[in-house]
Amino acid sequence: MGKHGCEQATGRIMLGRPLPGTVRETQRVMHVFPEPAMYPGGIVAFCGAQFWTGDLEWCERPAGMPCVRCLAATPLPPQALP
Repeated sequence: MGKHGCEQATGRIMLGRPLPGTVRETQRVMHVFPEPAMYPGGIVAFCGAQFWTGDLEWCERPAGMPCVRCLAATPLPPQALP
């Protein structure tokens, strides 16, 4: 944990959301994953949601509704802490 109770990031993050048709449209929120997330099999988002990597649309920037639990659980970059 950082000095203000926030965990600091140690690497890069990746953004992804379920592909159309894999979940209801209202559940296609943007999740945050630790990098590297591009490996066969399952991956766990910072919110704890589990996905098969082939069922995700990987994004270069945020798009659509974010996963609020991922946002709250994603470690902050070191320069974001005072």
